[in-house]
Amino acid sequence: MKKTLLAVTMLMLTAAPSLACTAEEAQTKANDVTVKLQELATKNPQKAMEVSQKIQETQSSLANTTDLETVCKAYDEMLDMMK
Repeated sequence: MKKTLLAVTMLMLTAAPSLACTAEEAQTKANDVTVKLQELATKNPQKAMEVSQKIQETQSSLANTTDLETVCKAYDEMLDMMK
């Protein structure tokens, strides 16, 4: 039992910092969205326009958000749209 508890504790300690979204990560994700959208525009302009509208809507809804977790999650969803 003690080994299991110790293993779970160690896992939580090592995983917790990686779960937090930093301002740098959010900026990197924003840059990734821009690059992927540009790539998509050259490959599939129609899909790029559709995705671009969704991205603009999402960014508008995030305009007053200070929660970086929400921002990073939104950027991850934007990146998923372009796969």
